[in-house]
Amino acid sequence: MRKTSRALAGLALLSVGALGVGYLDLPARVEVQLSERDYVAEARAFDVEILRDNWGIPHIYGDTDADAAFGLAYAHAEDDFATIQSVILATRGTLAADRGVSAAKTDYLVQWMGVWPAVTSGYANLPPQTRAVAEAYAAGLNLYAARNPGQVSRYLLPVTGEDLVAGFTFKTPMFYGFDKVLGELLDPDAPHEVAKNGDDALAWTRQQPLPIGSQGIAVAPRRSSDGATRLLVNSHQPLTGPVAWYEAQVHSNEGWDMTGGTFPASPVIIHGHNANLGWANTVNKPDLVDIYKLTINPENPDQYRLDGEWRNFEKRAAKIRVKLFGPLHWTFTKDILIAAQGPVFETDDGSYAVRWAGMGEVRTLSELLALNKASDKTEFEAALKMQAMPSINYIYADREGNIGHYYNAMFPTRKAGWDWQKYLPGDRSDLIWHGYRDFSWMPKTLNPISGLVYNANNPPFQATDGDDDAWAEDYPPSMGIEKVTTNRALQIEALYGAREKISARDFERLKFDNRYNPASYQVKQLRRWLAAEKPVELQRDKYRRALDFLAGWDLATDRENTRAALAVLTLAPIQQAHGKPATMGEIDTAFKNAVDQLGDVYGTVEIPFGTINRHVRGSHSWPLNGGPDTLRAVYGGPLNSHGQFENKAGDSFIMLVAWDKRGEVHSRAIHNFGAATLDSTSPHYADQAELFVSEQLRDVYFKRADLLEHLSRHYRPNAVDWQVN
Repeated sequence: MRKTSRALAGLALLSVGALGVGYLDLPARVEVQLSERDYVAEARAFDVEILRDNWGIPHIYGDTDADAAFGLAYAHAEDDFATIQSVILATRGTLAADRGVSAAKTDYLVQWMGVWPAVTSGYANLPPQTRAVAEAYAAGLNLYAARNPGQVSRYLLPVTGEDLVAGFTFKTPMFYGFDKVLGELLDPDAPHEVAKNGDDALAWTRQQPLPIGSQGIAVAPRRSSDGATRLLVNSHQPLTGPVAWYEAQVHSNEGWDMTGGTFPASPVIIHGHNANLGWANTVNKPDLVDIYKLTINPENPDQYRLDGEWRNFEKRAAKIRVKLFGPLHWTFTKDILIAAQGPVFETDDGSYAVRWAGMGEVRTLSELLALNKASDKTEFEAALKMQAMPSINYIYADREGNIGHYYNAMFPTRKAGWDWQKYLPGDRSDLIWHGYRDFSWMPKTLNPISGLVYNANNPPFQATDGDDDAWAEDYPPSMGIEKVTTNRALQIEALYGAREKISARDFERLKFDNRYNPASYQVKQLRRWLAAEKPVELQRDKYRRALDFLAGWDLATDRENTRAALAVLTLAPIQQAHGKPATMGEIDTAFKNAVDQLGDVYGTVEIPFGTINRHVRGSHSWPLNGGPDTLRAVYGGPLNSHGQFENKAGDSFIMLVAWDKRGEVHSRAIHNFGAATLDSTSPHYADQAELFVSEQLRDVYFKRADLLEHLSRHYRPNAVDWQVN
């Protein structure tokens, strides 16, 4: 987005050698913490059943919404407590206390963003229902921790409702790339972002390009061959880590009746369906971050110029506790400067204040809970009108046959006439926006004549195969709406749009298409590169033969395709540029490396793509269809020493939902691995992986009667005899 040559000065201080003034401390052992509070007794305030189906998926039944949230937390903790715990520690800005200095930058980022001052001041003003759900979810985690003290960090207990609300305040801006923008501000040559998977998940580390996306499609009855309304929920996320999907259902007698996917430490279903409606989320990335170059008083570094006057910075102290060795920790403090625009980074190239959509926002859980409980389009839109979710597309469908795409974002009310994607002068108060455009400004495509809506991380002006989507001319440049059209968007319109009527079989089968569209930026750049003159090094016979071989690629990435391996590896710099031109030199290098690596391992570039494209779980490995930015989305790489890459992100939790002519809902789904996220000894650790690889879905038991026919466990975690019945 914005680049400048400056070092990572604002964060470089966070190293062992620069801890500065502070104090040494020894936190209490978990057993001592548990003796101070009876979490088991507190849990008896909640009455909940957990019914796990034959796939190990939890179905939570509670009388109240709070009961259901309590059960959701406990069930998820059984399957992935370690990740939930890490998410909460990161949200608190205390991850370095548990992991050491490598996580100190993340802790500083949380405190620099002002997450906890916002939550502290705003939590009491949230609706009682929201606080009850958050606090019940916290109680479920506390109960699990009390029963499993060996898994608990010294820094976790007690989990509170504020922790769960703060999680959204911290994480939601990351979905539109807030952390990447800061990383480019501080170090354009090695931009940082909050890692989403891998061993350093949740640490703010050097960016590892892994372009991911999502897709959602909805079809109205008039476009379906059988008169049904259909919805595809197909987010592309890392397969493990803090934003990996966990499937669950929640049912309460207060109207919460939702099934779908959620994230660790999220007390609601993020997307899926209830009996009346459903939605899919896809990432959108409008320009929602503004950076202001400040003028500092040369005689007083605690002042900056605004409207011709010197103003004093506000200050707050960041307190960071870092694990040294064993139980010993060093706690140190650093002042954070705050200008009228927002918090400040001091770099070798000057001081910069940052303002972003969602700063200080604490109502996100309230909006998500309202979406979960919406019963029709009016209630769904009422939830969106809260404007507490900084970004994210919604692809919507319901039992009445309504479909729609909402390009949801908190668009700042910016002053016209400025290029808001550049650095802004920090000495003018008229450039400091306050508030957001209301719901009427949100680009939308509702009930189009064609009966089809979709989004695959493309602009909102391409949302249907007809002409009645939003028009770019109606939205000012200051809204910063993205412009890149993905391959997936082109393929959706080409494949689904080509059918006058879309059958249930078409709707599912086309989702697994693994081809690149000839009009995609990937194919256009590849063909320009193939036609260009090559450097002397690539004139050698083995590269000339490989070039001729690559030129015959049919644009598919099925596992039997013998040209796809070379093609996908060569495309890597084009994918990473995400619509911007990759240099010929970068493509030359990727191609040469691909030829050399494949040759070294296999003796040829002509190998089935599934030989290198692998879906891995524990000791099992399967050949896989699909590639980056295809509808069958698979993101791996680079090649390991065995000449393979492991599927790391992309297709993960997939759900197909249909409302028949009577308005009855039916759904099928698949998870990339299974319900048991971390327990490799569980039968549900990888029991869905083979179905996932073979592109098959299983039934979702939304109704209790269907669930009881496929039941594996039934228990009440808060009962005295809490073991499985």
